[in-house]
Amino acid sequence: MNETGIPNTSAHDVASYNILLNGTEPLNPVYEVLSLTLTQVVNKIPVAKIVLRDGAAADQNFAISNTSDLLPGTKLTIKIGRDGSNKVLFKGVIVHQGIKFRQDGNPVLTVECRDETVKMAIGRHSRYYEKVKDSEVIEQLIRGYSGLSADVEATTVQHKELVQHHSTDWDFLLLRAEANGKLVIADQGKVKVKKPDTTASAVLQLTYGASLMELEAEMDARYQWSSVHASAWDYTGQQLYEAETSSADYTEQGNVSGSTLAGVIGLQHYELAHSGRRAAEELQQLTNAAMLKSRLAKIRGRAKFLGFSGVAPGDMVTLQGIGNRYNGNAFVTGVRHEVAHGSWDTHIQFGLEPDWLAEAYKDISDIPAAGMLPAIHGLQIGKVVQLQNDPDGEHRILVKIPVIDNAARGIWVRVASLDAGNNRGAFFRPEIDDEVIVGFINDDPRDAVVLGMLNSSAKPAPINAQDANDEKGFVTRSGMRIHFNDNTKTITIDTPAGNSITIDEASTSIKLKDQNSNTVTMDTSGIKLESPMNVELKAGVNLVLSAGAALSIGGASISAAADGAVELKGAIAKLSSQGITEITGSLVKIN
Repeated sequence: MNETGIPNTSAHDVASYNILLNGTEPLNPVYEVLSLTLTQVVNKIPVAKIVLRDGAAADQNFAISNTSDLLPGTKLTIKIGRDGSNKVLFKGVIVHQGIKFRQDGNPVLTVECRDETVKMAIGRHSRYYEKVKDSEVIEQLIRGYSGLSADVEATTVQHKELVQHHSTDWDFLLLRAEANGKLVIADQGKVKVKKPDTTASAVLQLTYGASLMELEAEMDARYQWSSVHASAWDYTGQQLYEAETSSADYTEQGNVSGSTLAGVIGLQHYELAHSGRRAAEELQQLTNAAMLKSRLAKIRGRAKFLGFSGVAPGDMVTLQGIGNRYNGNAFVTGVRHEVAHGSWDTHIQFGLEPDWLAEAYKDISDIPAAGMLPAIHGLQIGKVVQLQNDPDGEHRILVKIPVIDNAARGIWVRVASLDAGNNRGAFFRPEIDDEVIVGFINDDPRDAVVLGMLNSSAKPAPINAQDANDEKGFVTRSGMRIHFNDNTKTITIDTPAGNSITIDEASTSIKLKDQNSNTVTMDTSGIKLESPMNVELKAGVNLVLSAGAALSIGGASISAAADGAVELKGAIAKLSSQGITEITGSLVKIN
């Protein structure tokens, strides 16, 4: 390696390039290329931009634009080198062209090409995955596109379920790679997904005063962590899963460590939290990824030097002569080649932005309300206006959101229920003027759902809150109740007039009572019927009264009658009275 300059085997040091259409056809040599820029950055799709002189006012025409050579869809191969010894640095497809002229400038045609991985970034998809590792999903996504190949470093966590919700395959791939501490590098239709290797040998040495033409570098303590701590909720054990790391597999540039810089702010832990159930191993991978991201963000910058085709994102470059704070091996995260006016310069980017990709690119997630109208966020308070006469017959109720328009009648809203189905379900509608909590499907204010009802001091609950929380139940507007008490283990169903059913486990009894003081009691003594008035037993066919011991019938008077025969039978029979005993019949037979 040339320690003070750029490796260069050319004889005349003249920049040269080739542009091939659809792989083999050279770009028309008559076309004047004003500039050529190739950009390749980790976690981004490589792009090439070509600016050509085109357009003539006298002809009122843009001749090159009119040809089919540089129409979107044309595949381009771009080679850059010196003295005609050129190397392929870009392959892609034209996605955009534009023309431009200004009053004081020459007319130009601008052509933009993207690596064919651009296919993965167009169109949103939703999918379920089961029993897969992230690396398997990533590889599956890449290989789902013709012309793309994958080189994916294996991940370790196997997900029982993984869901892609209305995102591009490219964005989903990026976020799953990032969560595993891996970078995505697209290059000529091949997608590499790997952790940065900062132990690799440098492909180039750049020295201030020799090979370095420009340099910007900065060190920032705000994004350096002494440790990363993550937590998630384990509902099976009703406790937190926790993971932590205080180091990263990363060789640092410069002579000030990330841990030393972390002491400037003094944050004990950089906290990550997920309220769902995430496996401990997945949580550990996330903390490792966050710490690696922190160290990659310690020193960030760029350098410019004479054109060199031997450096790419993922390589190491040695920087010298820029002071001990910044000297050392830098991890390359981006490369830009610029060819213009016969010269070729290369720029590298080193270090990485500290933001998570979902923070940096707000369009990763789908836009609220599908962009059809301004969205409404979170939950809102509603007031019930009307229950009947849904104009669409969809069992909705009319609810107004006071903060939208308190003078309006509101919007027809569906009601979430404990159970709902075809002619079945838990059926509890709120009352008119009740306060309800309202959510919105896809954050669209037109698609509202009542999620529940609310109590307050203005609309108090029928049961006062206690930490013991023994009492639960249902109370209707008129005062009808179903009441549960976990302390006494009783269930009571009653009405305001005093009709009730009480199931009491503590006294091992069930009692039915009506508002007329008629009662039926079932307990350890048996069954007892009581009434201050009459008790009538009536059977359409037979009525059988039997007892294992004695059967007693008593009253001020007893009358028994039958339309047919009457038979009294026993081992011993006795008939007696305090007064006259009378036995009559058309014929009386004794013995």
